[in-house]
Amino acid sequence: MWLVPFSPRSLHTPMSHKAYEATYATLRRELLGDVIGPGARLREIELAERLNVSRTPVREALRRLESDGFVERTSSGGLVATSSSLDDLGDLGLLRIEVDGLAARLAAARGTDDEWANAFFLVSQLRTAADDAELAHAHRLLHREIYAIAFSPRLAAFYNGNLLPYIEEVVNVGPGRGADPEGAFRQHLELVRVLSSGDPEAAAVAAREHAASGVRYAKTTSELASAGAPPRTS
Repeated sequence: MWLVPFSPRSLHTPMSHKAYEATYATLRRELLGDVIGPGARLREIELAERLNVSRTPVREALRRLESDGFVERTSSGGLVATSSSLDDLGDLGLLRIEVDGLAARLAAARGTDDEWANAFFLVSQLRTAADDAELAHAHRLLHREIYAIAFSPRLAAFYNGNLLPYIEEVVNVGPGRGADPEGAFRQHLELVRVLSSGDPEAAAVAAREHAASGVRYAKTTSELASAGAPPRTS
């Protein structure tokens, strides 16, 4: 089911918008990571106090989370976290593999020299990342650039705004926990070399294999977490 883009109605200032985005991202991450477990009740006042924000960004974030399917309204009118399963992870993994394959095929046929030069620059940023957070950020920018090369501006914006944030939290689309910047750099350098070669079929195969490796890691991480074991770091 395709999601309808959410448009908060009560945000008017850059500061309030920033608070809303941060609140939404935090709550979404906690829901996906089971910090807020399935069936847990989400109370506006309690969340505002815990996150040190006003009730307005919490209210707007909860509206969006309900629209996105992360929370649901009970018969009494309260909001609770929805349940998830390994099927969610598997389905999102399949979605990412297919979308990345399509994006690579289109990017290989549509990309200009200037666009690929920018993609290679973003690859170089992986190598110089100072920590895991910076590495993950550089990785997101690179893959979003590939989608921008491949898709129309409207479709790229929809995918980046509505589907990718969910996939990024559930499926391991980054280098992984504890991954070294040099390894991430080499992996993505080879990927972008294939994508920029002008061979759509080779690009699709490379992108699908790249996405599938992330899905395999994410499933292993999820299984280990469910069993109470520490996640692997390689």
